[in-house]
Amino acid sequence: MSKKGHPNVESVDDTGSSPLMKRRTVLASGGAVVLGSLAGCTALDGLRDRASDEAVANRAASPAGFYAGGDIDDETAYRSGPVDVRFVPPRLQADSRRIEIDGWSTSGATKAKDLNSSRSNKPSTIWVPDPRDEDSDGDGIPALATVLDIERALLVYADAAIAAVDDRSTDDAKASLDAFINATTKVRAELESCSSETCTSVRENADSRKGLARDASDAVDAGQWDSARKFLQRARRIVQGDIERLVGDLDSDGDGLPDLTAPLYDYLDGEPTIGEHFVVSLPDARVRGDGPALADELTPERVLEYFTGERNAESCGESDGTVAIHRDLACRDLLTSTLELGSGFDLSQSRGIDKKDIRRGVAAFGTSGGVVVTGATPAAEVAAPMLRVAPDNSVSPVDSLDSWGPEGSSGEATVSAALVCPVVATPADCPCPMPALFHVRRIRHDDQLLFVGGWQLDDGTLYENSATLLVADGPNVVAGVTRSDLEDGAIELRSRVEGRKNPGRTTYANITLTREYDSNDDSLPPGAHQICRDDGELYCWGVQSREGLATHETGGCPGRDGDAPAWSVVTALDAPVLHLAGAADASNDVKFKAGAELSKAVN
Repeated sequence: MSKKGHPNVESVDDTGSSPLMKRRTVLASGGAVVLGSLAGCTALDGLRDRASDEAVANRAASPAGFYAGGDIDDETAYRSGPVDVRFVPPRLQADSRRIEIDGWSTSGATKAKDLNSSRSNKPSTIWVPDPRDEDSDGDGIPALATVLDIERALLVYADAAIAAVDDRSTDDAKASLDAFINATTKVRAELESCSSETCTSVRENADSRKGLARDASDAVDAGQWDSARKFLQRARRIVQGDIERLVGDLDSDGDGLPDLTAPLYDYLDGEPTIGEHFVVSLPDARVRGDGPALADELTPERVLEYFTGERNAESCGESDGTVAIHRDLACRDLLTSTLELGSGFDLSQSRGIDKKDIRRGVAAFGTSGGVVVTGATPAAEVAAPMLRVAPDNSVSPVDSLDSWGPEGSSGEATVSAALVCPVVATPADCPCPMPALFHVRRIRHDDQLLFVGGWQLDDGTLYENSATLLVADGPNVVAGVTRSDLEDGAIELRSRVEGRKNPGRTTYANITLTREYDSNDDSLPPGAHQICRDDGELYCWGVQSREGLATHETGGCPGRDGDAPAWSVVTALDAPVLHLAGAADASNDVKFKAGAELSKAVN
């Protein structure tokens, strides 16, 4: 019997039925590797190999994984692990046969520790679970969270207008009053479909304070400063009262936490899962002649569908198409967490997603030598439903998910842009969903397709003066590692993944760092900005909420003007990748062991 992994060739049923893909699992326990029976006798394997070679070009793949980073003595630096290595072979249809080709995945969850007590930032109230799941009784709780954020922005505008009136500054007063009136209009729109007592009261109050703001604006035009101040003070008292009503509805027990997210904060007090990383390795295979290419079939839309949505949905492992992906991907079972796109997202209509329909977006900020991506309120002009971060650090909104677009070079690899979008993640041990940011890109290396990415807790939705930062200073460094490199133990893996503009970033690899923000930190790309940029432009903390936007617009510093210092959760979009190269003829048990070694490598 042969120990090498050979393709499984299955005739296509002429009746048109869609047989389930046969799953071949790789299990590891106590250091012993157990492989399912993958082949028959050697003679039969040879016949299958020759038939498959004639039908499909390039069927071999080998595991890859993120470089785990160097030694770091920091209690708020969290690594992914333990690593889960799986054999996930897809199938291609060729000449009335389904031919199984190689496929591998490595993944690991990032566990934090006592995430609440490691900071002084207060919990935020700008996010509660999606109304699809939590708002069946029509109480408008998710809408109230959005409106509370707007009301706090109104308070900022009112205070700025009062200060401008005291300074007799017509232009500043008018600007703040215009912003106040516009935000009040948005409050009314957000509450139109909510019929609760609080919604009705706040909606009615919106008309009153809008009138007061217009009266104040007229008084400013007339130079009647004392009258303008009185109108503004009355409007401010209405806003303050509405904030108290909204907080009461969202936080019925007065503990400072929204009722629906209190279980999540309890979870974050322990050892929560705050992210995951994955690498899926598939052959750059093509059916000979005019047959399909695996690369053409695995569009960004299709790859996103493999990671977001219902787990193990009915018939998820069935396929009668030209490409049948492995069940672990097709049924969204590769990661330990369930990921879902937020309301308003439709992958088939990526160009038509309206920011008014989504509750969270993403924003990107360039540095002198890289890029920083963060979660953002859709009210921010710079926010988008989904972004494409190119290998040269340029950023653009996603208008199509039909292709990966232009690629950049990284040594012997070519790297696509990374797609970044907000998701809702529910780890297996978490009592409720948490807001997160998801990213994925495609890499071509050693005649294989590597799909690399992960998700990270969106900290800016849950804590004041905080932001999750996905950072990059170029494409992922992709290093080929041979079996002898791993077996001999003589290779220094760090030397293989050097090449970043900021060399210190290599140490952190795909480690997640939770700490007070420092623009000079080695984990950030060159030229990272201060919390408040020297040029006065908006930065990461200003886009987390409508209140943050208002603070920036009125001359304040979001992230600095608060009770706690600016906090950051940092992880890399461009973490180095180690790929087992030149291993087409290696057996599956050898590849499995190599995949485990690659992903736990620390120098």
